[in-house]
Amino acid sequence: MEGKANGSKPYSGWQKAVLAGCLIVAVLGTIMMVGGMVKLAGTISEFGGSVGAPLVLSFVMGLLSLWLFAGAGALLVYIAKKSAEIADLVRVGQTA
Repeated sequence: MEGKANGSKPYSGWQKAVLAGCLIVAVLGTIMMVGGMVKLAGTISEFGGSVGAPLVLSFVMGLLSLWLFAGAGALLVYIAKKSAEIADLVRVGQTA
């Protein structure tokens, strides 16, 4: 019963690939954002500046937009899976 919940069909190959891509984008993007912000903060400090609210806000907004982008892809896969299940139920209901 792997990949099944309440008698639903398992995810197809393209759905698993898109979900894996969304996960990769979220994880690697987070790592790149953290690394970029650390490097940027180091550069600012090196030239005598201080890391303030604008840098922190841009970091938080960048992470939020990255995670929302990956989440939107996963949500589209979920909607595609559920709509296919609903279409199958309607098709079975019409033939019965």
